[in-house]
Amino acid sequence: MKIHLTSKISSRLSLTPQLQNAIKLLQLSAVELNQEIQNIFESNPLIEKEDFCEDYEEDNCSEHYSHYDQTYIVSNKNTLSTSDIIEKTASEEDTLQKYLLWQVEMLNISNEDKSLAKTIVDYVNDDGYLIKDIFEIFDDVYDKSDITVDELIAVQHLMQNLDPVGTCTNGIKESLPIQLQNCDLESSVIEKSCVVINEFFQEYTEGKLKYIGENLQLKKEDIALIDKAIKSQNPRPGTAVGNKKNYDYIIPDIKVSKKDSNWTINSNKIISPVIKINEKYVKLTEENISDLDKQYLKSNLQEAKSFIKNITYRNDTLLSLSKCIFKKQINFFDGGSEKLIPMNLKEVANDLGVHESTVSRLTNGKFMETPYGVFELKYFFSSSIVNIDGEDFSSQSIKQKIKKIIKYEDKLKPFSDNKITKILAEEGINLARRTVTKYRESLNLLSSSQRKTK
Repeated sequence: MKIHLTSKISSRLSLTPQLQNAIKLLQLSAVELNQEIQNIFESNPLIEKEDFCEDYEEDNCSEHYSHYDQTYIVSNKNTLSTSDIIEKTASEEDTLQKYLLWQVEMLNISNEDKSLAKTIVDYVNDDGYLIKDIFEIFDDVYDKSDITVDELIAVQHLMQNLDPVGTCTNGIKESLPIQLQNCDLESSVIEKSCVVINEFFQEYTEGKLKYIGENLQLKKEDIALIDKAIKSQNPRPGTAVGNKKNYDYIIPDIKVSKKDSNWTINSNKIISPVIKINEKYVKLTEENISDLDKQYLKSNLQEAKSFIKNITYRNDTLLSLSKCIFKKQINFFDGGSEKLIPMNLKEVANDLGVHESTVSRLTNGKFMETPYGVFELKYFFSSSIVNIDGEDFSSQSIKQKIKKIIKYEDKLKPFSDNKITKILAEEGINLARRTVTKYRESLNLLSSSQRKTK
């Protein structure tokens, strides 16, 4: 097989390295970001932390220097300690399957497509791969239905580009090209890498790069770039979610508080201290130093400027998202979890002027401290359930109602799921008993027989 040059008109989003790095920082959790900042402090002498002593009381040294420590230091009685934050964090343990299902619920697609997507998720393992071929899944579930295999495949293709990219595929050979198509690489490198995977995957896994290069008439430099591009992808894309969730502790990115009748929304400065360029080193570039030293300083100066700009971009973007959430969920902030309203990715994405998948990535692993506890940002997004009066209820608010019903039940005669279903129906919320069971289990609440006190 030979590769020939052809010309064609195509539309492709190309991300600059700077924007790629900004997106990387945007996706990091607070703990991961703190480590990233520490790493660059240690490796780049042109970056330093900036103090604003006037912001603190003269004798309040622990708060002043708290951002120099990895520990969440508390010096204000109204501030939550680390243990308090862990205790009050409202974040269910995430799995890849739960994360995919959450994204599906937030997508602007038909209920039928959502149903197909949920079926596909049922066949996804923790590595992100399908345990059966898509045609076998179709035969298992939809063989005698009105659904066509093309409809199922179309939904599968949609899900393969959700976060993490490359899941819901039949294996690494199918996943790698999808991951590559979402990378910030030259289009020629992506195209050639996909050819290698599709046509010479066995040879590639055996390390026969010379053989591949000869067959595709590629130079050694091209093969090296292709090899680097393929190896930079995740061979088990599903594990990206599990890794993000192994937090040793949780630090909120955003703090929302109320004083008198005024709400304030601020970024948590402990996560990301104000950093600046060390001017002493910059001035060295004007001194009589060697060309090698000048190049070293120039390189670090460029990295420092880019890092500071990207940190600012991350904080500003998160703050904008949080303000948008606050505006739409003002009833929650005034009245608690039962006041949550349905909210999807599309409406927030439209307000921020970004894509739905960007909002999905932003909300994952970022936390907001509120008067009611610490919540992962994606907690504020939930699907809509309509009661008999036509009112919309958030699925999260209904979970809180179920939690409250169980909290105040007679422990000698706890409510069954059927009884809880009837209590909700009296409030005009008609749910199937299996839905109540699913919500109860997602709250880690035991069944009535297990809750009964003897």
